[in-house]
Amino acid sequence: MTLPPSTPPWPQQLSEQLQSLSQLSETLTLRLLELEERLAGCEALVHRLDGVSASAVDGSAVAMDLLEQTELRIGRLEALLARDSALFQTSGAAPPRLQVLHAQPVPSPDSSSVAAPCPAQAQLAFGEDPFPEEAEQPFMDELRA
Repeated sequence: MTLPPSTPPWPQQLSEQLQSLSQLSETLTLRLLELEERLAGCEALVHRLDGVSASAVDGSAVAMDLLEQTELRIGRLEALLARDSALFQTSGAAPPRLQVLHAQPVPSPDSSSVAAPCPAQAQLAFGEDPFPEEAEQPFMDELRA
């Protein structure tokens, strides 16, 4: 009973398996070292963020102070605007600087009168839609049928 010639002897098989095992352990060791380095970087980042959040607590008082100053400025501006608008409302001699223009309705083509609409009819009531929706038009296929 002899072994077939295609199989290598057992010491060679054992050495190949040991070689594969050593390559696998080397790869795993390198990956473990990379993970440890990444973990150390993440821990350093967490420590920096903790330091920033601790200083943010001190900075929140500064931020609140800035917000209060801003509110005071806005209040002063609103008071000035209210005073200026009161001056414009009390003096009725000066005409307004801006004139509100109303949209002119477009006469429908089926109307019997072709004359231009009078200015009283041209003005729209408050809240009326100046752009009414158009009626749905049939498609070309529906016109033939």
